[in-house]
Amino acid sequence: MLVIIPKYLNGKIEIEKGEIVGLVGKNGSGKTTLILSALCIDQKNSNVITDEVDFCENRNYSKLSAVLQDVSSQILAPTCKEEIELMKRFHFVNEDIPKKLMGPYYETEFNKLSDGYKRRYVISSILASNPNYVLLDEPFANLDDEAVNLIKTIIPKSSLIAEHRIEELRKLIDRVYIIRNNKEVNEIDKEKLFDIEFLKKEGLRGFGLPRIDSKLGGQILDVTVNNYRIKLRESEVLCLLGKNGSGKTTLLRKLSRKIFAIFQEVDLQFFDFTVNDVVNDKKILSLFHLENLADKSPYTLSFGQKMRVLIASAFASRSKIIGLDEPSVGMDGEALLSFYEMVKILKDEKRGLIIATHDKDLINLCDSQLVIT
Repeated sequence: MLVIIPKYLNGKIEIEKGEIVGLVGKNGSGKTTLILSALCIDQKNSNVITDEVDFCENRNYSKLSAVLQDVSSQILAPTCKEEIELMKRFHFVNEDIPKKLMGPYYETEFNKLSDGYKRRYVISSILASNPNYVLLDEPFANLDDEAVNLIKTIIPKSSLIAEHRIEELRKLIDRVYIIRNNKEVNEIDKEKLFDIEFLKKEGLRGFGLPRIDSKLGGQILDVTVNNYRIKLRESEVLCLLGKNGSGKTTLLRKLSRKIFAIFQEVDLQFFDFTVNDVVNDKKILSLFHLENLADKSPYTLSFGQKMRVLIASAFASRSKIIGLDEPSVGMDGEALLSFYEMVKILKDEKRGLIIATHDKDLINLCDSQLVIT
């Protein structure tokens, strides 16, 4: 059994061998902090027991390992193949896992991979090392359906998965914990993940968004990029779809010369000292539930909160066309509803929106779709 007792929270997490456990909570509730504390990098934060042994005393990461949100922080070699070769020097490695997950990109340099394949790279290297227990922080972020389904088949038992995409957790996990406000963590009935009212009350996802009917106006964009003709009308939401590595982000980057675009490298897109300075609009801060974070540095926020701030800043820019690259990564239920309200306002203001996404929760918002192959 793995037991995680965060010293800064009320409650604890227990993971029996042979079960997969979920961890849910709003943006900023402390999911990532809990996973980092369980690695005993700072031994003052948590007591961690692996099979009745104090893990923090010797920190044997072949027994307990983690897939973190910041994938670039876990890379030691330029390619996945070289990473695996390096790992083989220290312990047994199952090379079939990375070969299966990375496919034709097994020997591609990390910096040349799409965001989805960068995540596959890290998941590959961690799972290939066969740790006794695995902690995964948002493992399905940036991934297409093929990758999500593939990873579900290889996530080992004795795992803890922190994830916003509730629909991917429901049938995968045996039990689930909820963490609230960096104060307490409690086990809840797994059936709660099917209760829409509970999900909305707790600020979680797992519910669909109704379609927004609107009359589309005149054309505001007509360009050809990478042999794709991108046309957009007033009040239109265009979704760029396609598998990991198909080129959605590349296409959006080229469009950024003509539109206001937000990308997944959140920390590289802040140029102000506080959230209030980034957004600079009290009504929009309120729309995105950012008022209590207004005086904080955006760099101190969780990934989901950072993305929420950037989306709010794009909306506040008043740009005629906004482009968002995987905006729902790290997005909780509260943020999803704010995003929905933003789309309705954009349509009323006859502005256009282009979204590159894999997320089924957003597809219903699309007036048109372009599949990148």
